[in-house]
Amino acid sequence: MYSPDVKKFGKRVLQIGLPAIILALFIYQVKKNWAELTAYTFQLNPWLLALAFLGFMLQELSYGLIWQTILIRLGSNLGLRTCLRIYLASEFVRYIPGNVWHVLTRILWVGKYGVSRPVAFASMAIELITKLAAGILVFSVSLLFWQDFGKLGSLLHGSLLDILGIASIIALFIGLHPRILNGVLNWALLRMKREPIQLTLRYSDILFITLAWCASWIVAGTAFYVLLLALWPAAPIVAWPICIGIYAIAWDIGFVSFITPSGLGIREAAIVALFALALPLPIGLASVMALLSRLVSTLAEAVCVSIAYLSGGKQEFNIQQATQVRPLQIHDGNNEKTGGEILSTEISTSVPVEGGVKGE
Repeated sequence: MYSPDVKKFGKRVLQIGLPAIILALFIYQVKKNWAELTAYTFQLNPWLLALAFLGFMLQELSYGLIWQTILIRLGSNLGLRTCLRIYLASEFVRYIPGNVWHVLTRILWVGKYGVSRPVAFASMAIELITKLAAGILVFSVSLLFWQDFGKLGSLLHGSLLDILGIASIIALFIGLHPRILNGVLNWALLRMKREPIQLTLRYSDILFITLAWCASWIVAGTAFYVLLLALWPAAPIVAWPICIGIYAIAWDIGFVSFITPSGLGIREAAIVALFALALPLPIGLASVMALLSRLVSTLAEAVCVSIAYLSGGKQEFNIQQATQVRPLQIHDGNNEKTGGEILSTEISTSVPVEGGVKGE
């Protein structure tokens, strides 16, 4: 059994070493294929680049809108401007080591508007589950367009890809049923030695929120495709749904890796690998797309976060700093707990969340 210090050190090594390895491999590939890269003339269209930037900004703004929708279905009605400010301002601390500060700041700040901590935590759990599920759903639909393209299309017949995509969609809709979703989620929490939670939304609510995330992924994936057009005007129209699916599932892969902040390096590697399987691009273009999409989306996020900060989000950071100075006091029934992390064991999430109706 490894000590906590050894585990912490190993995690830090992975967080720093893995992106460094991916970057080194990227540099190696660039050096190896330098002749082909220089032979290809990249045509960076600034207008399409600006349009892609706008698309990534719209995706950032959709986050607060979807979170507001979840809160409403849990019985807490906050204004859209308030939800946007809280959501975007809390994203600023997402890159702080610990990976819990954006959760903590959002839960604490939303409490100023009368939203209880169980409701706030439940809203974030529902948000995460449906966002990941929507990414898989969008990717499954995109598989229907992979026929006759890339390495995977040459290995599998078109009908097999269709069957795989349709089967994934059906399995996903079944898995999103509240009974199954609660069981899987609490099994995972039990494995992590956390208290169970009770999702109290109807099946129709979960499907509506998932489809809202699908719309958000379509906006971001379209921006990703426009970015491809800015570099490669000859990109076929069928690359549009493929790009949407690749961008969505690459985000999911980067997130569930839990190694680097915001899936840094993991998401880029996934994009390159998926392009190799799905769509033949000019030499080196997939790597350029992976890095450029990260740069443009991060700049879009920074602009949105800065606007949120200037419009009142500074309070969010004051809360985050205060939680580092003093332990957080959380009341759970008659007991009072003290802790520095917001995890499911420290919030009374096992009680039913008010405002919701348990799905059947």
